[in-house]
Amino acid sequence: MPAAQDRSLPRWLLCLSRQGAALGPCITGGGYGVFAGGDRRRRPLARLDAGQLRQALASGMLEQTRDGIELGQSGRAAIKRGVAGSFAAQHRIMDDREILGVSGRLERVRTNIREDVPGRWAVQLEPQERAAAERFCTDYARSSLRQHTTRNWSLAAEIRQTGWHGGPESASLAAIAAKDRVMDALDALGSGMDQLVVAVCIREESLAAVERRFGWAQRSGKTVLKLALQQLARHYGLNV
Repeated sequence: MPAAQDRSLPRWLLCLSRQGAALGPCITGGGYGVFAGGDRRRRPLARLDAGQLRQALASGMLEQTRDGIELGQSGRAAIKRGVAGSFAAQHRIMDDREILGVSGRLERVRTNIREDVPGRWAVQLEPQERAAAERFCTDYARSSLRQHTTRNWSLAAEIRQTGWHGGPESASLAAIAAKDRVMDALDALGSGMDQLVVAVCIREESLAAVERRFGWAQRSGKTVLKLALQQLARHYGLNV
């Protein structure tokens, strides 16, 4: 997308980033302008006065060269950040989610669902598979397990072994119920598939890394993951 969509940047800077645009003194009206194709006979795309020009040169947004005044390093960096910011904003899908806060209470936060694992896999998953992954991730986020597990590959086994050792005084009833649903889901998946779902959906391991750890053939992880999510969907009573 063009950088011009980021309105936090000066218009003259955005216009100067266009191919063939050049900055120079205006023939009429005084000051300086950004001209398409460098043709100063045409109406400028944007204007700036002498004070703005001095400030832009001093800040590095513009620089004086033998060919005239051009974008400086700071200007190019600002445009790059603007393009990245515009792209990210256009591709966010924000939604309110409940997570277990550090206080042990459920907190409602606004998140970009395209950044979560089901969101990133959306185009490769059937609706029921994605719904199962989302439900599993939501239960895990609401449960007490997130605060009591380490970055260990055998997370599924660790969850089974440690479970929850606290009581109602250290976690809400909702968190304990969510933990129970996670445990039930892992039992329904069975050994092997439970580790895969945890690795991909919770630890956000790449399928390539999972394939190497399990000694699977390349590109087989996607097929196994879909089978695991189908099993999870059946457990949740979703139509498969």
